[in-house]
Amino acid sequence: MFFSRFQELCSLRGVTPSKAAQEAGVNKSTVTYWRRNPDARPTGQVAQRLCAYFGITMGELYGETPVRQEKPRTAGATEEELRFALFGGTEGITDEMYYEVKRFAQFVKERERDKT
Repeated sequence: MFFSRFQELCSLRGVTPSKAAQEAGVNKSTVTYWRRNPDARPTGQVAQRLCAYFGITMGELYGETPVRQEKPRTAGATEEELRFALFGGTEGITDEMYYEVKRFAQFVKERERDKT
């Protein structure tokens, strides 16, 4: 049953199934469908989104292979890399400046989410 695997993946990431669906761009009703239909499982773009979100392979997603405990770095950046990318360098960039930009990015993300 795919929903059990999905719950396991969520647990490993420390998120609820609803939160994972939201962050991965999967409709919550799809998650409900997986829970209610033991033979249902994601395909196509939904499966690809989940693999990208959890940083796993299709085999891991479908339970054909065990989930690797140590994930390769597939997304994200260090704080230093972010500062360099945002400001074109790190010299003269204060923590206050950096956190203000992060807060603004979060605001934009939430604003766009609220539009849908």
